[in-house]
Amino acid sequence: MEKHRHGGDIVSAAARFGIDPGAFVDFSVNTNPLGPPPEIAGLLRDAASLAAVYPEPDSGALREAAGAYYGVAPEQIIAANGAVELIYLLAQVQRPRTVLIPGPTFEEYEIACRLWGATIKHLYLSPGQGFLPRLPHLVRAARGTDLVWICNPNNPTGARLPAGILKPFLSYCREQGIFLVIDESFLLFDPDWRQLTCIPEAVTGGGILVIQSLTKFFGVPGLRVGCGIGSRDVIAGLARCQPPWQVNGLAQAAARASFAAGEYARQTRLLVAQERDFLATSLGELRLVRQVYPSAANFLLLELRPPATAPAVWKQLAQRGVLVRDCSNFGWLGDRFVRVAVKDHDQNTLLLKQLALLDEASADGAEA
Repeated sequence: MEKHRHGGDIVSAAARFGIDPGAFVDFSVNTNPLGPPPEIAGLLRDAASLAAVYPEPDSGALREAAGAYYGVAPEQIIAANGAVELIYLLAQVQRPRTVLIPGPTFEEYEIACRLWGATIKHLYLSPGQGFLPRLPHLVRAARGTDLVWICNPNNPTGARLPAGILKPFLSYCREQGIFLVIDESFLLFDPDWRQLTCIPEAVTGGGILVIQSLTKFFGVPGLRVGCGIGSRDVIAGLARCQPPWQVNGLAQAAARASFAAGEYARQTRLLVAQERDFLATSLGELRLVRQVYPSAANFLLLELRPPATAPAVWKQLAQRGVLVRDCSNFGWLGDRFVRVAVKDHDQNTLLLKQLALLDEASADGAEA
């Protein structure tokens, strides 16, 4: 397993190909195509004043704002230096012996749990089933485990687990004393996220943690801020092992302001839905692309048509100043899958043009 290989590494790509970092169009990282909300523009300009003072050690004001946004008490929220910190913190606190990870999915779940000696069980999610498990298979795989990770919508597939599977499985885990983590880092992009979230179940009983990344939806990955939501006991257990001042002052202020960005959120969801449909339809017309998988998130998973490979396509696009996510290091996907973020129309059109050039080159090579 290759550790900590993710999208968004423009610096490495710039050094490798001799291209200025600012010249890249980065489809490898799944953040809001609108960028940060206008509500935090003033905070970014005044960053020096925020850097000159200590932030709240327990992010109290941020937890108050997050509680109002999510409809829960501040004591049911823990703020962290990005969703990834919560993944590692949860693994440290729970110390599970056996962990179930349905995949392909975000690799940090496995890396974090292995650090604490866990045995990992995998449940293969088949492309032929839309990367969705059947409930009986999910229940059977969870037997004998201490902890289960569910990414919903899943990264990198974009598949969202239907409530008819997720809610019964949640009840099963609670009955069996299996701790369930539901990573909803991309759920905010869905207009119906309030009906789809498992936050109500997480705060009304133990054994469940919902993770929400604020950097993805609010477009501030450089600030690193996320929230974990659960019962008071679950949150208190995590907080005991979290050092103070984990979320810097600028990130706390930006997150609080972002919660009030209602028009920005509406425009984001509209743009992502429209451009995701446009991009999926257009990508499906390329000879290079064998299949575009349905997505409930702000990205799309593509399966390439042989003999094209993800490493080769990644390199060819990077040389042209376009970055995509080579998914070769996601379990079971192999070297034929690429993930692309949904961006604005001009950028999506640029990606399609560059892929069309690769299409033409591959066709010329086949004719030769």
